[in-house]
Amino acid sequence: MTFKMSEEAQTLRVYNLRADTMEFIGAGDAYIPPHTGLPANCTDIAPPDIPAAHVAVFDPDKAAWSLAEDHRGRVIFDTKTGMQIFVTEPGPLPDNTTSVAPDGQHQKWDGKKWVKDDEAEKAAQLRDAENQKSRFMQTANDNITPLQDAVELNMATDDEKNQLAAWKKYRVLLSRVNLAEAEKIRWPDKPA
Repeated sequence: MTFKMSEEAQTLRVYNLRADTMEFIGAGDAYIPPHTGLPANCTDIAPPDIPAAHVAVFDPDKAAWSLAEDHRGRVIFDTKTGMQIFVTEPGPLPDNTTSVAPDGQHQKWDGKKWVKDDEAEKAAQLRDAENQKSRFMQTANDNITPLQDAVELNMATDDEKNQLAAWKKYRVLLSRVNLAEAEKIRWPDKPA
């Protein structure tokens, strides 16, 4: 049925549409006064049966309904990054996504499932080791500088000279740490 204006008041079954997506949101009866049209964002054309995980969308230009996939509210995962994506629009799921969550860090998608990415794990361990070494070196440098100044100005006590030697030894040992085997690193003990 398509709406026809009338000289008589009418009560019609209308199918309400969401203004932004034109999707079906419910039905109801509408009172139509004489010489007026349908209320905004509705049609008198009934939507088709709507299967699960779909939504009926009305095209006013064609005066026809279509069905679109509806995954809104679902959490999916980008198969390239493993990052969560929250579905907020009707339509099919984007390419390169899955509903399966990665099992943990350093995972990659093999086309069917998430698998451990040994290269990414080693790269992360190396970055962590580099950052840790940099922090340890900064601590050593921060301790060495004032002690070195005291020695150079002939103001150092015997305890300060011993501390300077211990921090310098620590810094040398740090510089010799092999970061290539990040998972097996034994860091030298920091001076007391």
